[in-house]
Amino acid sequence: MEVDPSKARGHVICEEDMEFSEDLCQLYHLCVGFNQDPCNEDDFKFIYEYDDDFTTFPTISVLALKVCLTKMFETPGLPQFNIMSLLHGEQIVEVSNPIPPGSPVRCIAVMEDLADKGKGMLMTVRIDLKNPENLDEMYSRCYMKFYVRGLGGFGDKGILDQKIPDPPAREPDQTFEAPTDERLALFYRLCGDVNPLHIVPSAAQLAGFEKPILHGLCTYGILGRAVYETYCEGDVSLIKNISVRFVSHVYPGETIKVDMFKEGDSILFSATTLERKAVISTGVVDLKPQAKI
Repeated sequence: MEVDPSKARGHVICEEDMEFSEDLCQLYHLCVGFNQDPCNEDDFKFIYEYDDDFTTFPTISVLALKVCLTKMFETPGLPQFNIMSLLHGEQIVEVSNPIPPGSPVRCIAVMEDLADKGKGMLMTVRIDLKNPENLDEMYSRCYMKFYVRGLGGFGDKGILDQKIPDPPAREPDQTFEAPTDERLALFYRLCGDVNPLHIVPSAAQLAGFEKPILHGLCTYGILGRAVYETYCEGDVSLIKNISVRFVSHVYPGETIKVDMFKEGDSILFSATTLERKAVISTGVVDLKPQAKI
């Protein structure tokens, strides 16, 4: 079967409720690095259920991927392919309201676009996260962009124009270093991403890596936290959206260095691993104007 974007675009992959339990929210926040200092009560709003301001960090929305991951391969107009040829290229979360910890969330996943990229295809899945008791209340909207090797050549260039800007060629305004635990991929998989690439050495080697790699969406959360801790002064409501382009991988145990550049109300950044000096991602966090930047 050939790729047929006209059949795929707008296809509702699934509409299901997902429980964002308090335990899941706390685990996620610990995985992306909150409370590196266990006595830092400023972070208790993310990891302590009895905190008066108990809430969620915006990047937690990406956990909704597990609701639609297998079903998206059943999209009309999308031929079967080897999942090992699938790469997570970009991730965007647009924030409307925080997800309440311990609450069900309606996850509506739609195949937004298929675009020919020559030797491969860019597949964009949109997931809207809403209050199931009031579907007019949006929590967030995720765009997950996957590059599929070997499925290009069908001619359709796509309908989306979402470009993540590159950071400027100058010295950064701020730098943030985030060490990661060697077991971090083992912990993060408990949030729902159980791809063997992140735990089984032979699976990682089959994909061309020396050993299991960290989940890209865990790295995504760490990058969001870096900007939050540097520019938001503890006010998570200042974050409007977080966009990241994945360039390379992180091995658990490496330290992620984030160079940040303020451009108006936007924080552009580039991230590298200190150990290998490898560029792993670039991106931007847009903040509300009240942010002190």
